[in-house]
Amino acid sequence: MYKVEITADTLSELAGKVMSLAVKLHPTADVERAYAPPAEPVEINPVAPAAPAPVVEALAPVADAPALSFEQDVAPVVLRAVATKTKAFVEGVMSDFGVARASQLDASRWAELIDRLESPF
Repeated sequence: MYKVEITADTLSELAGKVMSLAVKLHPTADVERAYAPPAEPVEINPVAPAAPAPVVEALAPVADAPALSFEQDVAPVVLRAVATKTKAFVEGVMSDFGVARASQLDASRWAELIDRLESPF
């Protein structure tokens, strides 16, 4: 078994070294006709152009979100959850918030309550 390591900077240089080695190993072989180097250098693995940097936009602060109304936003979600998920489920969620009724919950936590009640779990 023979181990051969050939290093080259270009494909043409590598081809030349391989052909030279082939001629030395088999002097009667017609290596020149078996391989014709490309007329122009071929770039085998071109590097893709750099992608533009992603544009990052600042998120709007939560304070800019429209204010929720208990009657229009919270109460319908609570009633729908009682009808579709059971009253015991809604009572359990309310106890997690430390209140017995949704109307007792601080307005700053209404969005969180709505998310919990509308969650599929």
